[in-house]
Amino acid sequence: MSTEQLRATVAKLLRRSHSHAGLAAALEGFPVELAGRKVEGHAHTAWQHVEHLRLAGEDLVSYCRDAAYQAREWPAGYWPASPEPPSAEAWSASCRGALEAAEAMAQLVEDPGRDPFASVPAAEKADHHTLRTALILLDHNGYHVGQLIALRRALGIWPAG
Repeated sequence: MSTEQLRATVAKLLRRSHSHAGLAAALEGFPVELAGRKVEGHAHTAWQHVEHLRLAGEDLVSYCRDAAYQAREWPAGYWPASPEPPSAEAWSASCRGALEAAEAMAQLVEDPGRDPFASVPAAEKADHHTLRTALILLDHNGYHVGQLIALRRALGIWPAG
């Protein structure tokens, strides 16, 4: 596989899952009035998952782009304090932001001027490169999308099929 094929494959996966329902499908049609509902057996609400996806995604993109990158405080910097979104607009913005972070990472992977195997500007170790960070984002999003879909099933709002 060439580097160009690798770039294209990873970017495609960041944009749309090819084996499971991806982030866009998990968010599609999610009613804002249920975004903050706690469900027995689930540690987080949909709002908490989506806002966490947004915060973590934006953080990983910043790690790749910014030589002055500083990690957020864990866990407060990566999870919202409230189980409910402050507004319908905040919910929409968080959904959009999570998708935009994945798109931004896809664009970094596709950038022909960026060596996907070169250390990122803020690299903590030599093997911290764009490809590694993109794969972390894919893994992280897949995990939380699965939780979000399980939550939708528990709420009775996941399409049967």
